[in-house]
Amino acid sequence: MLTALKQILQRFKRDDDGAVLVEMTLVTPFVLLLSAGVFEFGNILNTRMLLDAGVRDAARYMARCSSDWDTCSGLAKNLAVNGAVTGGSARVTGWTVGEVTIIKSFSTQAVDPTTGTEFYLSTTANVDVVQVSTTFPYANLGLWSYLGFPQLNLTVFHQERVLGW
Repeated sequence: MLTALKQILQRFKRDDDGAVLVEMTLVTPFVLLLSAGVFEFGNILNTRMLLDAGVRDAARYMARCSSDWDTCSGLAKNLAVNGAVTGGSARVTGWTVGEVTIIKSFSTQAVDPTTGTEFYLSTTANVDVVQVSTTFPYANLGLWSYLGFPQLNLTVFHQERVLGW
């Protein structure tokens, strides 16, 4: 009886049938999870880059616009969101002109006091600066939302020295 049990165990040790199936069963969920994470991170990065390009374009437009503030800011917001001053198509689905903020400020410091770095090339110490910013709620995290990850808010801003007005 013991010898028969030993023979069965010896055959079982040498048998490799099904080993690949077991390994794939263990590894597949982790590979799928990793792939979903890579794809979702790529989508988030692409959205962030599109937001950044829009905000940068709007800040540059505002810095050089020669019309009044309200007209320029409306056109700049449309440029940020739709890629054109009038019309255009949405850069990011769900991003609206209401989420774009444009602020004109007055910089009294053209030089960083700690490093001596010059912020804006200017003959005066006072420089007009326009800052365009947005916060976009990236709600659809796909598989990651099922794992308990919260909504992601992408915040972008760009600052330019005003050359117009």
